[in-house]
Amino acid sequence: MSHRGFESLSLRQSLFEYEMAIFESFQAIFETIAIAEDSRNAVGASGKSRNEVEAEQVADRPATADVRAEWERLIGDFEASIQASGLALRTVEHYSDVLRGVLLGFCERAGVPPQDLTKRYLERLAAELLQSGRSRLSVKTYLSAVNRFLRWCSDEGELGKLRAPQPSVERKVLDVLTREEIRRIEDAADTERDRLIVRVLADTGIRVGELRRLRTSDLTAQGRERYLRVRGKGAKERLVPVTPGLYSRLDRYVRRARPQAGTDLLFLTLVKGRSGDHSPISESSVQHLLSLLGRKAEIGRQVHPHLFRHSLATNLLRRNVNPVQVRDILGHSSLAMIDRVYSHLVASDAHQALMEALRADQ
Repeated sequence: MSHRGFESLSLRQSLFEYEMAIFESFQAIFETIAIAEDSRNAVGASGKSRNEVEAEQVADRPATADVRAEWERLIGDFEASIQASGLALRTVEHYSDVLRGVLLGFCERAGVPPQDLTKRYLERLAAELLQSGRSRLSVKTYLSAVNRFLRWCSDEGELGKLRAPQPSVERKVLDVLTREEIRRIEDAADTERDRLIVRVLADTGIRVGELRRLRTSDLTAQGRERYLRVRGKGAKERLVPVTPGLYSRLDRYVRRARPQAGTDLLFLTLVKGRSGDHSPISESSVQHLLSLLGRKAEIGRQVHPHLFRHSLATNLLRRNVNPVQVRDILGHSSLAMIDRVYSHLVASDAHQALMEALRADQ
């Protein structure tokens, strides 16, 4: 075949490929138009088009304001119930924050009124919280509050039995203070008030809020035994044993060193405020004080009020004090918290317990 013949064949082949490409393009366009037309005109078994069905679904969904109002009613009733049961104000506020900020917010976005809440929605809520970057412990805490609310709703006949899934949380070895470290922290304090704050927290394990609520009249003697009357969560009172030495120091502080003030709360500010009187010490002041003393004593880690509580409980359990007595000293309502927080203690405890058991069998 001549050179010109090859050129003619190549040209015809190119033209054919070009025409096929145009044909395929138009075919795709026509198919797209047909599909769109079918979609617009499609009629399902109900006799309604897809657009009509979707419009009805949107119309059937409760308005956001209605969803919020229904949840607000339930949450408000729940708050009244737990307040009436005597729960501490901070605990009630925690439930309110979680239910309004987490559960209510999610249900508003999803358009889910209480009667439509299902296990799948709760699973989606849990997934959203985990994907938001919150720690697994925080998510578990939020969902625990949600589950208590759901149990109340079920008991009141408002909802069926529902439970949000809670993520597993890695159990960490407790960080506790040794008795020597506690002594160093106490010695780092400049005033008797500050030394007593450290010693009371360390030897009684009370919460910082309970420390702030102590009154001068809470030093209690029963025969040869000495106690502090402590007002715990839910306005529950308990007597916490103290050593005669600590009792004497507290009594001497009340009589000689505590500033005279218009309140009988035990621990007050060292200087007078704008009112011209000494004020009750604040929780943030206690936290700041302990953090400062921890650095001054070169403890090497953050020192906070709850660390003393963990340390006392761990020390008591290591010394084989009955867990029921530990529960009563700390002011827990059940053994569940003791089991959950302190059952593993620290890594060396399991080793020591096993070695002692094996030696006893030899």
